[in-house]
Amino acid sequence: MGGPDPLADPDPPPEEAVVAARELLALVASVSGTGPGSEPGSASEEDRLELAALERALSRYADGDRGALGGVDAVALERLLDRLSGREAGRALARLDEADHGLSPRELRRLGEVALRDAGVSRHGRGARGGVHRGGTASGGEPTGSSRLFGEDGDRPLDAVATVREAALRRSRPGERDVALRAEDVRVVETEPSEAAAVSLLVDLSHSMAARSLHEAATRTALALHALVSTHRPEDRLHLVGFGERARELSPGELVAHDWRRVPGTNLHHALRLARAHLRRHCGLRSQVLVVTDGEPTAHLGEDGDARFAWPPAPRTVELTVAELDAVLGEGAEVTFFLLADDPRLRAFQALVERRRGVRVVHAGAEGLGALVVERYLDRSG
Repeated sequence: MGGPDPLADPDPPPEEAVVAARELLALVASVSGTGPGSEPGSASEEDRLELAALERALSRYADGDRGALGGVDAVALERLLDRLSGREAGRALARLDEADHGLSPRELRRLGEVALRDAGVSRHGRGARGGVHRGGTASGGEPTGSSRLFGEDGDRPLDAVATVREAALRRSRPGERDVALRAEDVRVVETEPSEAAAVSLLVDLSHSMAARSLHEAATRTALALHALVSTHRPEDRLHLVGFGERARELSPGELVAHDWRRVPGTNLHHALRLARAHLRRHCGLRSQVLVVTDGEPTAHLGEDGDARFAWPPAPRTVELTVAELDAVLGEGAEVTFFLLADDPRLRAFQALVERRRGVRVVHAGAEGLGALVVERYLDRSG
């Protein structure tokens, strides 16, 4: 992603992971013969050296150094402990791994900030092509002709004329002539609040995304959009959905931890259904759906709720997917497809959806995806 490593200073380990590490440390000490009341066992000198290194790493980890285990070969460690102490060690390792799986909220926030910067959006919400963040109490609404004191809320453009006027009025008072400008003189443009929005980002989780090296770009894009909404549009309601053979609602952390294994199916039908439910939960807000995919739909939900997969895609899958798209459009949503591949079947699906009013199709590559999605989010003019 470029720039400094956002995880260079990781958070301390979770409390439950520290407990698991201390349990494993006690087990290692008993095996190596260094624990209280333990006796040297059958470990060789080479084994004891490895166990001593592991003890040092576990001690540092338990004391708050989350990176202490970074250099430990987990597979070799499991084999060593299994040989010396049996299955108990494997269970202890599994508890530690489960307790310290994934990223902390602070680490996710850092990743989101880096992804947002890589998408060409500044910390003040300005978009990739110089556009200005729109919405809520920030600077994107229409000017009202009035000004307000800087810093009251949002990130509004400077009103130079009002600022000079306030400074001149202040300098007319006794004792203020020598100070050209004070912070309280600064005025910004007053704007009308823009509409808040209910936004669904639908991310293709199929194996082809990983095979084409598109999965990292899709993940960074989701993190960037989440960071933008969290920091600049908290009044918006962002909904993240991943879809493979089935669709499911995801948190940013769950998307980062997703295992891009070979699972067949691109169930856009199910994803659009979840998006429509989100829009209905927030029916008073402006509706926007953003779809990131590299393929045409190949799965749908049957009447019994089970996924139906077919390759080549069954006509029924396309029929139900387009019907669900029409239902989403019927909720008043703007739908944008970001297509990451170009093949005959995907072009046929594109021709089917782009003729619908309210649908926009954008062709994107891995490098430009984040900027295009963020720009579309910020520019909801249709």
